[in-house]
This record gives sequence, C-alpha cells and structure tokens, in this order.
Amino acid sequence: MMRKLSIATILVLVSSSHDIANDDLMVAAKQIFKPIPSAIPAVKDNPVTTEKAELGKMLFFDPRLSASGVISCNTRHNLGTGGVDAGPTSVGHGWQKGARRAPTAYNAVFNVAQFWDGRATDHKTQAKGPVQASAEMNATPDHVTSTLNSMEDYVGKFKQAFPRDIPPVTFDNFAKALEAFEATLTTGGSVRPVPEWRCQRSERPTKGGIAAVHEQRVRLLP
Repeated sequence: MMRKLSIATILVLVSSSHDIANDDLMVAAKQIFKPIPSAIPAVKDNPVTTEKAELGKMLFFDPRLSASGVISCNTRHNLGTGGVDAGPTSVGHGWQKGARRAPTAYNAVFNVAQFWDGRATDHKTQAKGPVQASAEMNATPDHVTSTLNSMEDYVGKFKQAFPRDIPPVTFDNFAKALEAFEATLTTGGSVRPVPEWRCQRSERPTKGGIAAVHEQRVRLLP
C-alpha cells in the first residue's frame, strides 16, 4: 500500500512540476526574474579579495566589537537560520527589541539599497549603522578600531587585506571587509543557503528552474 502511495505521489509531483514550469504566470515571471548568479558579484569601489572576505568573516562573528562584548553581526543575521534571528523583531544591546526584524544577509548584495527603508546605498554604509546603533551593538568607531588594534592577529589581517593603507585598521576598512564577506553570502545554484565557506557544496539545481527542485524532492521521497 505504501509503495503504491509513494509511486502515486511521485507521479503527481512530476506532473505538477511540468504544469508549473509551463504556467503562463511562471513564463511571465521568468521574463522578469533571473536565477541568482553563482559567481561572487563585483562590489563598487571595493574589490572583493580572499584576504578581505576572510577578514570580514572574522568581524561578522566577533562579539567583542560590540559595547557589551556579546552581540555580533551574526546575532541578528544568524547564518544558521537563514541570515536572520529567530524572533518577530531583532534583539540587541541590553536585550532591547528593535522595531523590526533584521533582513536576511543572504543575497543582500543584490539589493538596490540596504535596510528595510533603503537608507543605505551599499553594504559599506550599512555595516557602519548597526555597530553604532544603541539598540543593536551600541559601539563607536573608536571602540571598534581600538579593540581591533589591541589584537595582533587582527592588525596582521588588516595589513594583508589593505596593504596600501596606512594605518590599515580604520572604521572605513572595517566596513569594507564586512561588505566583501557579505558579497560571498549568495545562494546562486543552491536550493538552500549554504555558502562555500560554511560547508561542502550541496546539490545545486536552481539554474534548472523549479522543475529541478521538484525532481530533487521526488528523489528524497521514501
């Protein structure tokens, strides 16, 4: 009985995937929306390098940059939960609740502007906001740079990422490194957001369209 049910379910899904792929609305949508690119996009006035992105990753997960020492970028943009935190609104300094839930960090590099209200034109500008906001990380540019300068490993990483800058550890470069890392947080070619730095490559059927997603789900049926 279960075997017959599974076969019937597979046939329904395969048929549905074909119908969805040829639906008039889907055809129209494909003329407007394109698959998320697999390649890391170019970032204006901030070339993405391995050194810069790796530094940005360290900064993204480091709570020592906040005034309390417990809040990091990942607190509100948890990469393990879709690039957001778990509540209806985001929690920050002193367990304050913000007015909104933080938007996802995944694929944000493709946004025409950052923040829900679009007040930041790029990630460099956006990165400087939460770290200084009283309800988020509640820090200052001086706190950020003095904390980073107090650790030799960070100073070395900044020198590698910004070899022409003297001094290399600046609030602007802090923001550029975060922007470079966040440019790598794309889900192109993946059913779920699993960036390459986080784990091994997964199956990547996105470019095949919605039918490929259905086919993958069929393969996972018992």
